[in-house]
Amino acid sequence: MKRSIGEANNRPPLTRGSCRRIACMCLLLIAPAGCEKKPPGDYANTPNDNGAPSSQTSAAQIIEKYRSLDNSHDSTIKMKALINSQEDSAGLGTPQQILLTMYSKREPDSRRLILAEFTSPPEERDRDGLVTVSPDGRIEAVRYVQSTDSFLVATDATSEDALFGLTTQELADGQPEKYDFTLVGEETYEGTPVYRLEGKLKQGGESKFPRVVLLISKQDFAALEAEFYDNHSALARRLVVTKAEQIAGHWTRLRWTIDNLARQKKIDFEAVEVKYDQKLSVSIFTREHLKKIASR
Repeated sequence: MKRSIGEANNRPPLTRGSCRRIACMCLLLIAPAGCEKKPPGDYANTPNDNGAPSSQTSAAQIIEKYRSLDNSHDSTIKMKALINSQEDSAGLGTPQQILLTMYSKREPDSRRLILAEFTSPPEERDRDGLVTVSPDGRIEAVRYVQSTDSFLVATDATSEDALFGLTTQELADGQPEKYDFTLVGEETYEGTPVYRLEGKLKQGGESKFPRVVLLISKQDFAALEAEFYDNHSALARRLVVTKAEQIAGHWTRLRWTIDNLARQKKIDFEAVEVKYDQKLSVSIFTREHLKKIASR
């Protein structure tokens, strides 16, 4: 099933140098579910904000319902991203645009396959990436390098440099199973009743973010906001969903923002076309296909 969300605006072409600086920040795949809300602002708190939770629902139950929202067999999402970078003085504060398509497929053995294909500007095709997530949580992220006719492989969950400037953990939906979550409060966020959960990295777990905080809608268990903290307890990432709706029976994130405080970049994403359960061939999630699309 296909739904057109909108058309990408025509913008002046990006230089190769500027694209390489911004392409490293284009993806975060935490869960595709969300709930429509206003852009982030002050919390509209209820009297029991950050107090003892009144619900008998446990944190584990909330997280399980949150994860179960992403229940499609496969998906294809075309999206655009507008990148604001405080580090790019040449940009003069003007957002720069890239277009990309995300393909995702769940295998019968519970592996998850993800392909990210950059479609504009065309010179950024060598930023295309293939991610494989094993049932035991291991991740392999691969990018084809044309200049050396070789594949760059990352298996370290904390590495930021191999693909898109994000950690492989982030490319694999944030892996909430790596954390022990506690329900720390209930509140109203932008008019929506939410659970506030805090996750602490499990002993032996590998992550650049030992602590995460999630705001989960009490109505549909979609994530409205996620915060990721580094080893110094400083806020490193913030993701805010600003629009979502059901497409083909699946809650789908349509507009969202990633604020990467560490790299002083803010990215506004918009899904422009979404397809679910199209019986994607496993052949597109191979290194051979990755090399083909990155070399065109």
